[in-house]
Amino acid sequence: MNGPEFEMNEAYKEDYKLVDSYFAGDYAALEELITKYQRNVYAISYRISGDMEEAKDITQKTFMQVVRELKSFRKKSSFKTWLYRVTVNTALNHLRENRGNTVELNEAIADGYIASDKKDSLSLLIEEERGRHFGSLLATLPERQRLSVVLRVYGGLSISETAIAMGCSEGAVKAHYHNGIKKFKEAYMSKEGIL
Repeated sequence: MNGPEFEMNEAYKEDYKLVDSYFAGDYAALEELITKYQRNVYAISYRISGDMEEAKDITQKTFMQVVRELKSFRKKSSFKTWLYRVTVNTALNHLRENRGNTVELNEAIADGYIASDKKDSLSLLIEEERGRHFGSLLATLPERQRLSVVLRVYGGLSISETAIAMGCSEGAVKAHYHNGIKKFKEAYMSKEGIL
């Protein structure tokens, strides 16, 4: 296998079975994959675009692209990693087409990131404000650093999976991620008056 290695687990095997089932004519398998990853794709799209409506558009475009390009999925990575690469590319292309080369990221809490429905309204308000605060700090990072942080932290990808999704080496991901987290911490500490 060329490129970064990834660890095969049951979720990856399940996704491979669904892809194979789709190619065998089971269209419900594709629907199951879309349902499984729709919230994650939306959350990453939102974190890249900073706009709920654009994130919906990007999510729709991503899955349209997935349907067109699924035959190019070679199982050299997990389906999730491949999907996130399609998501990142689709989001960046969408933003370049609609905004030029600037990518703003005004954070709010995406639907999937509220840990519990049992939280009281004050806890939710605090979490929402923290999300906005973190989002504005994340938006200050250069694009590649922001992407590495979004994919690692919000997408839950490993270093090797992030490298595949970003189309770069693991070393580059480590550098982008390290520098992004460092700049994020510095900006946070400065904004909070800690420095």
